[in-house]
Amino acid sequence: MDYFQKFKGRFMGVMQWDDCHNLLQVLHDNPKNWYVYDTLEMMPNSVMNADKFTDEITKIKTLIDDKHEEKYCGIVYTDDLKNPTFVKIFHPKNLGKSCGSSENPPMPQWLISKEKPMDVVAEFGPKEVSEGFISKYLKL
Repeated sequence: MDYFQKFKGRFMGVMQWDDCHNLLQVLHDNPKNWYVYDTLEMMPNSVMNADKFTDEITKIKTLIDDKHEEKYCGIVYTDDLKNPTFVKIFHPKNLGKSCGSSENPPMPQWLISKEKPMDVVAEFGPKEVSEGFISKYLKL
């Protein structure tokens, strides 16, 4: 299965805060051989070194705790809570339309995986919308 298939595959939503913190702790405690792809930055070509990885997980956890004001988590998804190999984390202030039911759901900000990333932003990100002649000038 390639990276795109895994990205579009089945993930468990992490709803409880305890589960979210436990998952982030599992990542923190096992810092070797992870790719961290911040989809707002350049795609990584190599795994992140262990010290930088633990710093990044701490930074993400702090941001989630500070910015996500819900009683439930709901912005972290993983292929396995206890032995993750792929984790998607959405930025709490960039969730787009609720429930992810839109034609172009928001892109996760962080993709943490054991497999080398492929450019999911180009492949699955929002597509350019061409404007029609009238709406281009009238902004309909």
